[in-house]
Amino acid sequence: MAKKSSETMNEEIDLQEQTLGEPETETQVMPIECEIDALIRKRVYAAIGVGFVPVPLADLAGLTAIQVELVYALTKAYGVEFKKERVKAILSSLGTGVVSVASVPFFASLFKSIPIIGTTTGAATVSIVGGASTYAIGKVFDRHFRRGGNLLNFDLQEAKAYFKAKLEEGKGVVAKMKPGKKEDSTSPAAESEATA
Repeated sequence: MAKKSSETMNEEIDLQEQTLGEPETETQVMPIECEIDALIRKRVYAAIGVGFVPVPLADLAGLTAIQVELVYALTKAYGVEFKKERVKAILSSLGTGVVSVASVPFFASLFKSIPIIGTTTGAATVSIVGGASTYAIGKVFDRHFRRGGNLLNFDLQEAKAYFKAKLEEGKGVVAKMKPGKKEDSTSPAAESEATA
C-alpha cells in the first residue's frame, strides 16, 4: 500500500511538471522603448526649464539634480541598483570627457550675472546645452542598461564616444521641442515614423 501511494505521488509530480513546465527563473522585463523615451523627454523638458533660472550657478545645481534623478528613474525601470555617488562620478567623467560641453553651461551660467543681455543669452545657452546633455545621458544609460549593464560595470571609454554622438543629436531634439507640445520626436526612429 505504501508503494502505491509513492507511485501516485510520483505521477502527481510528473503531472504538475507537465502542467507547469520548467520552473520559472526570475527575469527582468525590459521596459518598452517608448516608455524610456518619454521618461528621458520629461527630464529634458525639466533641464530646459532649469536653464531659465536667473541665479548664476543655481541652474547648474538644478541640472545636476535632474540628471541624477534621470539615471535613478532609468535604474528603477531596468531593475538596476542605484548608487548616487557612483552616478555622480560617472556623470562628472562623461562631462569632463567632453570638456567644451562641460564648460559651456558653467560660463553661460556666470554670464547671467550681466544684466539683460547676459541673462537672456546665458539662459538660452544653459537651456540648450543642458537639455541636449540630459538627452545624451539618458540615451547612454538606456543603452547600457538595455545591454544588461549596471552602475558597477559602466564602461566610460565606450560611453564617451556614444555620449558625444547623442549630444549632437540632443541639440537637434531640443531645438524641435516646443513647450506644451505632447508628442515630439526624440529619436530619428520617431522622426522616420512621423514622415512615413
